[in-house]
Parts: sequence; structure tokens; C-alpha cells
Amino acid sequence: MEYYFRRALDNIKASPAASGVAVASIAASVLFAGAVLLVSSNAYRMVARWAATGIDVSVFFATDAPEADIVAAKAQVASDAAVIDSRYVSSEDAWQFLSDTLDRSADLLAGMDPSMLPASLEVKLERSLPPEEVQARLAQWRALGGVSDVQSGGNVADVGSNALDVVRWVAWALGALTLIVSVIIVASTFQLAAYTRREEMNLLRLVGAVGPVYWGPVVLAGFLEGIAAALIALGLLLAVFAGVAMPIRHELPIVTDVLAFLGPRQCLTLALWGAALGGAGSALGMWRVSQWR
Repeated sequence: MEYYFRRALDNIKASPAASGVAVASIAASVLFAGAVLLVSSNAYRMVARWAATGIDVSVFFATDAPEADIVAAKAQVASDAAVIDSRYVSSEDAWQFLSDTLDRSADLLAGMDPSMLPASLEVKLERSLPPEEVQARLAQWRALGGVSDVQSGGNVADVGSNALDVVRWVAWALGALTLIVSVIIVASTFQLAAYTRREEMNLLRLVGAVGPVYWGPVVLAGFLEGIAAALIALGLLLAVFAGVAMPIRHELPIVTDVLAFLGPRQCLTLALWGAALGGAGSALGMWRVSQWR
């Protein structure tokens, strides 16, 4: 084993230009793959978090609804096992929320009575509920005493589910494109590197080097170059992520706990991908050398 590592390092030192080009091409491929994986994984987590927040339902009460009807409606809704959360919003609370939302235009509400806004019960249902069960609950709540209207955001949950599928398919498509581009670039680079070493390889064959003794050090050198390139690419990707994520977290605190760098398994996968590109590229280059002979 010592012989193979020593010969692999000698091969890298003997052709620094070719080795540098090979490392750069693998690093670019791993960097591109890592960027696709990083963006898609963060996008998937954000969409999944948004889609998993539940189905929002607003139960509006009539302005003249008796207090007893409101209390009864609140108790019946809260007793439903599919209800994740329920919150009563009075007319005054709704008025204050509207005023805060309008911000600088809040003076438009001057002279208007808060009682014009209906009190409501803001309910969050489990997103896993089938559409027919959601509609059944809406009809049941609409029939409660003192309730004037019921509005649901169930279609938002469907949009969230569809968005997850879109993110997943886009990630697969970009991953396939990355795979094809990486193989083409690295294969061409290592063929060029092998061509520069053809005289050395021919000399080894003339002195009787066959089998692993002949091709082993070259393929091992490709693996080492691939690992080094992957580590360089991961370092660059981490630096870029840190620089981009900091202002995003500052401007959008809501995504602070969702926005994250690649996990250990993903980093290991990229490192193995770089090593595989290096080894496969070296093996292909060796095969082309044999063809040229």
C-alpha cells in the first residue's frame, strides 16, 4: 500500500499543471453540485415548514351574537381533535391588528367604530385532513349559533403540497444535469492529463508493469485529487453560504432556524462524489492511453 501512495504522490508531483487542472475541474463540479444541493435543501425545508403549518380557518361571529353563543362555539371548536390551535379575536383586537397593518395609513380608520369589524375565532386544522372532512367541519361550524361566516385556507395547504413536489422535481432535474456536466468535464480533463503521462505509462508497460501495479497508482492519484478538490469546494461553499446567509438572517429572522448549511452526510456524499470523479476520470484516462498505444 505504501508503494501505491508513494507512486500516486509522485504522479501528482510529476505533472503539477495537469494535476492542478484536474483538481480545479473536480472542485468546480463539486461546487456546482453542492450549490444545487444547498439551495434545494433549504428551499425544501422552507416550503415544508410553510406547508406544515396547518389549514387556517376563520369563524366570524355576527356583530349582535350573544356571549353565550360565542362561548359555546369556542368550546365546540376547541374540543375537536383535529384542531391544532384556536384563538379568539375580538373586534377591538381585529381593529388594532388592522391599524398596525396599515401603519402610516392608519389615519384612514379615524372616526370609524371598532365594532364594525366582526369578532372571529382563528382556528388551525391539521393539514393531513382529507378535503371532505375539512368541508364537513366548515359546514358544522357554519351552523353554530352566532356564526355569520366561515372561511378556510385549505387551498393554501394544497398549494404547499404541490410546491414541495415542484421543489423535489427541480432538485432531481438539476442533480441530473450536474451529474452529466460533471462527468463530461472531468472525463475530458483526465484524458488530457493521461495524455501528458503517456510516455511514462508506456515505459512502465515496457518494463513489465501490468495489472494494479500499472494502473493502481494513477487511479489512486485521481482519488486523492478528487478528495482534495471536494474539500476545497466545500470550503468555498461554506464561505459563500456564510456571507450570503448572514444578511438574509438579519433581514428575515423568520428563516433563521430553517436556513442551514449542508449536514455531515451531505458533505460526506460530496467528498465521495469528488473522489469518485477523480478515480473514474483517471481510469478512463488510463483506458484511453491503452487505446493510443
